[in-house]
Amino acid sequence: MGSPNRVSVVTQLLVGCGLLVLVTSTSTTPATTEVLNKVYVEDLEPVDDMPSSRIVGGQYASDGQFPHQISLYIRGDFTCGGSIISASYVLTAAHCVTSQPGINYPASYFTVRAGSSQLYTGGVYVSVAETKVHPQYRSYIYDIALLRLSTKLSFNSRIRAISLATVEPPNNSAITISGFGRVRTSGELPSRLKYNTLRSLTYGNCKRFISDVDPTTLCLSHTIGNGACYGDSGGPAVYNGKLVGVSNYIINGCGSNYPDGYAKIPSFRNWVRQNSDLP
Repeated sequence: MGSPNRVSVVTQLLVGCGLLVLVTSTSTTPATTEVLNKVYVEDLEPVDDMPSSRIVGGQYASDGQFPHQISLYIRGDFTCGGSIISASYVLTAAHCVTSQPGINYPASYFTVRAGSSQLYTGGVYVSVAETKVHPQYRSYIYDIALLRLSTKLSFNSRIRAISLATVEPPNNSAITISGFGRVRTSGELPSRLKYNTLRSLTYGNCKRFISDVDPTTLCLSHTIGNGACYGDSGGPAVYNGKLVGVSNYIINGCGSNYPDGYAKIPSFRNWVRQNSDLP
């Protein structure tokens, strides 16, 4: 991790329809979401064939290695990742299914591909019947949503649900992230699923880098040149075979010396159970 005394750029990892939302702030203090939420928000103009590639660093996944991983598409364009939590439900980030907090895209805009480590081929393609966004969602916090599928998934070796963690991982635990996001900030177009190993930070340790980080955020540290990137939003963070986080945002670009922000699953487990078919 690097010095916090630098310009901070917090970015949600959404891609699709050529849109990236950047929130920037210049500061000589640790990055703070309180400040970052008040400054100018720039919507980048749509670009034809906008790159939307993969995890920064890491390795390519083999078929069936991450059977809970899905890719999410909005009107046919890849936008985010997600995790299968039952045959009928997928968990992703709220900003993947909203134009802004409180304004959801129609569920009919979305489709899910499951059972493939390729972005546009293989597996099964299922439409989304309903989206449910956490009622307290606003930029960078409570950034979690459920997708109810129109057709139940048939589980096999390449399509499987992942259990939700009940407790957060200990400090410095090895956490596996996966996704189809860019391999670097201006990376090439995607093709295959990648994964990487990051390290968990306790809430107290994360506050050294993001001074007002929300307690419901799981911070994952990494070396420079590794971590989540554009297109990884909504994707899974896994510890001991259980889902511990949902990818939300990065600071100062992909693979920077700041931790990446994930929605902390133990903080949202009850909400997920109350709004899905999980027991």
